[in-house]
Amino acid sequence: MQLCAEARAVAGSSCLIALCLCTLFVQGCRTTSDTLPDLKLTHEVSPQPPRVGNVRVTLKLTDSAGKPITRAGLSLEGYMSHPGMKPIAASVVESEPGNYVSVVDLSMAGDWVFIVHIQLPGQVSVDRQFEIKGVLPA
Repeated sequence: MQLCAEARAVAGSSCLIALCLCTLFVQGCRTTSDTLPDLKLTHEVSPQPPRVGNVRVTLKLTDSAGKPITRAGLSLEGYMSHPGMKPIAASVVESEPGNYVSVVDLSMAGDWVFIVHIQLPGQVSVDRQFEIKGVLPA
């Protein structure tokens, strides 16, 4: 009986340590809203209406005053709005100050959700999301 009590104590201590480590990990990865910049991301897609195949996505990145944000690192992840589809990834290049361009291969008709991963100068990372609805068959 003494052995069971000791085993429960060790198991309880291990769970507590694991919980503390998880909390520290999550807190370390979180960025507070005080450090996130106020930015605006707009997107345009061509051709219109979008069709299965290659589409051009133009992203405009500005600060709260409308000034272009330059030299940011952007990448795209695209997901179908229904489960079961593999995500797509696309690189993004800055075509002119604050304007970024990507060519995305949409593999299926329907609605798509994109996450834009933005690495700002100074190592601040933020994500933004947009949708491309109603992609037509090729």
